[in-house]
Amino acid sequence: MLEKMISLLFLIGSLTYLYWAQEFTFGTLGSPKSGFLPNLAGILALILSITVIFRQFQYKKSANKDAVDWTKFLFILIGLVFYLMILSIVGYFVATFIFLFYLFKVADTAGWRFPLVVSFCSSAAFHLLFTYYLKVALP
Repeated sequence: MLEKMISLLFLIGSLTYLYWAQEFTFGTLGSPKSGFLPNLAGILALILSITVIFRQFQYKKSANKDAVDWTKFLFILIGLVFYLMILSIVGYFVATFIFLFYLFKVADTAGWRFPLVVSFCSSAAFHLLFTYYLKVALP
C-alpha cells in the first residue's frame, strides 16, 4: 500500500513540475529555449510515474516477503567511510578501485577476475574523463 501511495505522490510531483515548467518558453528542436529541458524532464518523469503506477497496481503481493539484509547495508556504509578516509591518502584512482572492488565482493559477485577488471576499467574511465576531458583535478 505504501508503494502505491509513493507512486501517486511521484505522479502528483511530476504533474506539478510539468505545470510550472510551462512558464518557460519551449522554443523548437532546432533552437531550444530555457523551457526545453524542464519540459522534457517533466514529460519523462510523468511517463515514468505512470509506468510505475501501472506496475504497482498489477503487482500481486507474495505471502512471504524477502527479509532485508542489513548486514550488507552496514558493510557498504563501512566501506564508504573507509573510502572517504583513504581518498586523500592514496588518491582518487586507487581509492575508487579498492572501493568498487569491495562493493563487488560485498554484493557476492562470483570470482575475482570480473570485479578486478570492472573496478580497474571504471576507475580508469572516470580518471580519464575528469582529468583529461573535463580538465578537473581529482584528489
